[in-house]
Order: sequence, then structure tokens, then C-alpha cells
Amino acid sequence: MLILTLLLALSSVCAAGCSNPDAPTGGGEASETASPQNPGEPPAPAAASPSAQRPAEVQASASGALAAFAQRYSNWSYQTLSGDQRALAAISVGAARLSELQAAAASQGDSAIRRGHIENSGQIISIAADKAAPGMWAIVTREQTSGSGEYEGLGAAYHVTLAKLAAVAGGYAVSEWLPQS
Repeated sequence: MLILTLLLALSSVCAAGCSNPDAPTGGGEASETASPQNPGEPPAPAAASPSAQRPAEVQASASGALAAFAQRYSNWSYQTLSGDQRALAAISVGAARLSELQAAAASQGDSAIRRGHIENSGQIISIAADKAAPGMWAIVTREQTSGSGEYEGLGAAYHVTLAKLAAVAGGYAVSEWLPQS
């Protein structure tokens, strides 16, 4: 019984004296304005705005920016794919840039694309502003993917892509590229 009493007393002392040094203080609800970073860490840098990313080959018109991106996006070979994706990243901003950088990194190590000698050729059929969704554009391309294995003998197909633009110094750049089919 004495041992049980000592254990209970010891656990009470430990529970009262132990605390999380990173826990919020004040005894109440967490503040709505509390910083999400840990104490002592420098603040995270603000996300770069699309206009601060300075894309290459800025186009003077919205349709010009979309056409330049779509043309490069639709035409590549296993020998040029990673470089083409880096070039797409260079002419875009925001989510489109990030997506193309990630795709370039992934395709660089894709031996199936090299082994199959995969390539794609396409032409732009139409570019139009989406009247139902302000700021959104619809791009239709007709593309032919070829190579050996499962890509051998594939027929050409139409593809629809939704896109958004960002106004940047000197014109426009693609900020989102969302293939639908």
C-alpha cells in the first residue's frame, strides 16, 4: 500500500512539473493570430508572385502566350522531352512552372520513354476564352503519339487543356496548364 501511495504521489508531481516547452501559454484557446512557425525559426519567405518570376519569351497577347506554350507542350521526342519541359517552365509562372520543373526531373530518369523512342507531335486546333469561367482558357490540340511497344500504331487524338494566364511585365505567361484529356 505504501508503494502504491508513493507511485501515485510521484506521478502527480511529474504530471504537474512536466510540460511541453513549445506549447502555447496563457491557459486559454490558441490565438487566431498565433504564428504557425516554431519559436526561433526565421519566417518562411513569401511565395513569389507570378510577375516576380520573370518568364522568358513573354508574349504580348494572351492567345500568343497560350499558343507558344501549347506548341512546345505538344511537340517533343524522347531525346528532347526533359529540355522541352525545362523550356516550358522558363516561359511560365506559378503552378505551371512548378509542374513543368517536376515533370522535367521525372522524365530525365524515365528509361521507358527512351527505350520506346516515344515522341509526340501536335497542332493547335483552337484557343478560346471560357465564357463560363472568367480567366480560364480552353485549348484544343490534335496530337499523335508514337514509338515502339504500346505506342506503336496509335491514332491521332484530340486533347483539351484548360489554362490560366498571368499578366507579367511585357505581356502574358501561362500560370496554370490543366490537361483534361
